[in-house]
Amino acid sequence: MQQTRTFELVIFDMDGTLIEMVLDFKAIRRHLAIRPEEGILEAIAEMDPSKRKWAEEWLIETERRTSQNARLMPGALETLAVIRAAGIKTALLTRNTRASMQTVMGKFDLQFDLAWSREDGPIKPAPDSVLKACALLGAAPGQTACVGDFEYDIQAANSAGALSILIAPDQTPQFADTADHVITKLAQLPALLGI
Repeated sequence: MQQTRTFELVIFDMDGTLIEMVLDFKAIRRHLAIRPEEGILEAIAEMDPSKRKWAEEWLIETERRTSQNARLMPGALETLAVIRAAGIKTALLTRNTRASMQTVMGKFDLQFDLAWSREDGPIKPAPDSVLKACALLGAAPGQTACVGDFEYDIQAANSAGALSILIAPDQTPQFADTADHVITKLAQLPALLGI
């Protein structure tokens, strides 16, 4: 389908989108006794204070270790280069820690006009970070595309009025029909954006 929209900004998720999924979210949920349908950060926030402190520290250490072993998704650097060459701004919004985000960015020399972690404010699925990124970078939400691999990425994009693009390289999740578009690899993104 030919894309008629002109894009000013592309917002990327990190884990499972730009880097291969190195965090085992099922194992994290098991270790922290969090139900599969619950968000990990949201469940930790609801724990009693002593358990919450232990869970937060354990999760931060787990994220730190795994970020050091991160691998780029195939086509990530090339896709980012094409988008930037087209004059479109880029942002990174992750629910991961700032330290882990910076480790990944440094390891692969990833450059964004804006990069936010969970320490930077309301996190997905709330649309706040998408809307703030648009405002700071001078992009209309309707001319912004959000790319992610998880339901929260799609919910945040949809709630903000941005184009939601699900990347599903292995299998199509049940929530895929809530995304505006589904791609199986990052190399498909430039054509979808009309560049």
